Amino acid sequence: MKDMAARRLPRNQAEHTERLTSQRDGLAKALGLFPAPPRTELHAAVTGTLDRDGYRIEKVRYESRPGVLVTAHLYLPEGEGPFPLILSPHGHFEFKKSTPVVQARGIGLACLGFACLIVDSPGVSWDDNEQNERKAMGSHNDPWLGMGAPVAGQYVWDLVRGLDYCESRSDLDTKRVGITGASGGGQAAMLAFAFDERISAAVPVCQCVSFETNARYGCFCNHVPGILGIGDRADVLAMRAPAPVMLVGASDDPEFPAEGHQKTLEKLKGIYRLHKAESNVRLELVEGKHDYNRRMREAMYAFFAQHLLGQPARGHLAEPRPLTDGVNNPYEAGTEPATLPDLIVTDPSERSTITFRNLLERGLEEPYPDDFEADQRLAPWGKYGPLTLSVDSTEILLTERKDAEGTNVIVLQPELLELRFALLSGMSLAECLAQILHLHLPGKPEGWEANALGADAISSMIASVKTLMKGTEQPAVAVVRAEGEFASLVAAHLKKLRPALELEASFEPGSWKDLYATGMDYLVQPGARYLKWPF
Repeated sequence: MKDMAARRLPRNQAEHTERLTSQRDGLAKALGLFPAPPRTELHAAVTGTLDRDGYRIEKVRYESRPGVLVTAHLYLPEGEGPFPLILSPHGHFEFKKSTPVVQARGIGLACLGFACLIVDSPGVSWDDNEQNERKAMGSHNDPWLGMGAPVAGQYVWDLVRGLDYCESRSDLDTKRVGITGASGGGQAAMLAFAFDERISAAVPVCQCVSFETNARYGCFCNHVPGILGIGDRADVLAMRAPAPVMLVGASDDPEFPAEGHQKTLEKLKGIYRLHKAESNVRLELVEGKHDYNRRMREAMYAFFAQHLLGQPARGHLAEPRPLTDGVNNPYEAGTEPATLPDLIVTDPSERSTITFRNLLERGLEEPYPDDFEADQRLAPWGKYGPLTLSVDSTEILLTERKDAEGTNVIVLQPELLELRFALLSGMSLAECLAQILHLHLPGKPEGWEANALGADAISSMIASVKTLMKGTEQPAVAVVRAEGEFASLVAAHLKKLRPALELEASFEPGSWKDLYATGMDYLVQPGARYLKWPF
């Protein structure tokens, strides 16, 4: 993961521009939004209005796709507008848009003259309660959605269509649009900013650390399939260079550490420098824990006031009235109780919606596949050190039986592997293991070294000679037998890399849908909707 994130930065503006086409297609596919879904009728409605001192809240519902219910709060200043707009995905907060720390940014922005659309995330994670108006879409923690309908992609599309709705209103200035969110909402802000060029500036909070620092974070919804094909998080944000970006992080956040934010800042500045826009990138590190507290919000207010209102640059803009400080130091001044029934947009009887699994099944029925070039997908596993496989036969057995023994037996234990990392890389667990076996079993095909070692030509040649000489001590593998679903899939991938192999497998699926039908998580192929069935 660290190596994929550490790809070389572009050397000049022309090279950066040249990368953008493949990056944009790669992002859309990672999100399951290639091609972009049709912009169907929103069926938008305001189901109620809450008048408050200095602002009001409109309760909004719309359909981002036919049958996909989206609920949101639109915070509006006093007056007629048009008001500049801030989109706000919220992250994994217990009561979604009604959580006090989420309300606080809407209130603060409205009191400073911005409209703020806080859009509920789709589905359910830590928010299984009545305030979650979208839990019928299904669980966030579903690795199968990585096959082509990830939660993150649905949230991005919800935000895109929320902006479409805002464009229909005369009281909103949709030529001046920012986006901000924390944690999972920070990821949604980053991805929507990269995806939709109507968004002028972004403030992702407690999220955009370099994958070189940490790649393990949260549930499956935070692991966008194949995102590392674009590069690091800085590469995703820099797709919009020179549009302004401010990163916000916390001093005590092990999952999204300060040094990871610093690394992203360094990379962003390197790319923005090519566009002579280094000053458009900023990092604000705040004392505290994983949050979106008042000090973080005040940095965000100042940033949007500068870049959307044309006000002078400054570090912070004071919140106009006392509001909850954050999830780690809360007090209720200025916000509503999270469970207040008045904050609900839709009655429970009106929350019927299409599910994530429905969207995935539709996607698998309507693929836009690229060729599966197995040798072109080969990762440089050889550079991470040798793997000793003692095989004394031209025939091997791949099995999932832990009690299996023999010098020609290789026991596979997929439950010990980290599927989240495989999702990020865009490779399945079975493909990863097949590549590793390919590079370490006797009888390696000629010319494998450059891809497998990821080093300079001289080092590759020396390692190749040493390895091939060692390989002559063992007979080349010619026959592979496989017991079990996972072992069979590993063997099928291995045969793609070594076509001359004879293969006997207990499980012979005929499509990605067949894998999906098994329900076995470790068979997930990231982005399968965009890959031809290769076997």
